[in-house]
Amino acid sequence: MSCGSRSARRPLLVVALAVTTVGTVPAAAQQPVRAMPQRELRLELPVTPDAGLGAGVGLNVRAGWYARVGVAATLSAVRDGAGWGTAERIEATSRFLFDPFAERPHGVYAGAGVAARRGPDGTTRGDLLLLIGVEGRPAGRTVPAVELALGGGLRLGVVLRARRPAGR
Repeated sequence: MSCGSRSARRPLLVVALAVTTVGTVPAAAQQPVRAMPQRELRLELPVTPDAGLGAGVGLNVRAGWYARVGVAATLSAVRDGAGWGTAERIEATSRFLFDPFAERPHGVYAGAGVAARRGPDGTTRGDLLLLIGVEGRPAGRTVPAVELALGGGLRLGVVLRARRPAGR
């Protein structure tokens, strides 16, 4: 989801930031939730507009029982016309977990956010992100996930998150 003119991007950026941060404001009756930072490693397959392979790192924190807010940075090797080039991306996302207490074997989540991407041609652009994912059962100290994201193209990712003491 690429944004057009500069004047058209400002309202979209404000809406995206509001969506990303709305999960960080706890309800008055909600019990306090410890942030419990969670590191992650990412392996991504950008499908469009540039096919390739990317790797990255991220960090997210609890922003309520059902919400996670995080940042991630990724470096990708992508097809650039006749050859290969690199693309970098940094993103901020907010995820809503449908099963934050890991009561089922697989936990579905959905989210939105914003990203800045520098393509192989050196141009930088902002994107709005939508994502959906499924976290699997914890495997040792990690929680594996598969994620499909749309924003600046379509990409499929495998994410390994450090396990929190309880829940997802």
